[in-house]
Amino acid sequence: MFYTRTYLHQRACQHRVSDIIQNMIAEAFVKADEHIRIEGSGGKMFTLSTAIDDPEAYTKLTDQVFEQILNSTDPKLEEARKILRNIIERQLYKCLGQIQTGERTNLTQVKPQIWEKRLAKPFNLSADDIMVTSVNIDYRIKDVHFYRKTDINKAIKLSKEEVSKLLPQQFEEQLFRVYCKKTDQETLEAAKKHFDRWCIDKKPQEGFIIPPELAQQLLDNE
Repeated sequence: MFYTRTYLHQRACQHRVSDIIQNMIAEAFVKADEHIRIEGSGGKMFTLSTAIDDPEAYTKLTDQVFEQILNSTDPKLEEARKILRNIIERQLYKCLGQIQTGERTNLTQVKPQIWEKRLAKPFNLSADDIMVTSVNIDYRIKDVHFYRKTDINKAIKLSKEEVSKLLPQQFEEQLFRVYCKKTDQETLEAAKKHFDRWCIDKKPQEGFIIPPELAQQLLDNE
């Protein structure tokens, strides 16, 4: 059951396409935040980001917000509208690749803004043209309790050995994905090569695991 759940997250829920669509929607909503007003309790108006503080306004945060931005003609929503239109037309940001951490790391700890600047600089791109996202995939069994038939009202924890000796030592992995918002072939090919070189330069002592194909490339060059 846990394996199936993890497999689905790898292949669908947190697939790189699902990941970037989710982040593109979030980016569009951030750009539209100050230009959309939602009426809440007592007629008070809220933005998208503050509507969570009012139950009545929060219930109005439905898929309709996506449609409202997409079908608007307000010049202030042009940037957000363009992003959503690109999603509809499958003009998605392209994934340059991903790098895995040895231990779980908070996205703010890796300072994605610095990554974005370094990856954008060689191509005269701005940091806004690069997006770094974090994906966590795990078995969700750290705090799982079990019930015995002899006492169905009492939950107990089992040791790893009691469950199975075939279980892995680690039950999660974390990936940092890097996307390029520019989609012309020349920029993408150059950015991909630079990303590969950058991954190789991220030494193991920095807590990152070099992708197998790049590790082999590094060995071939030595």
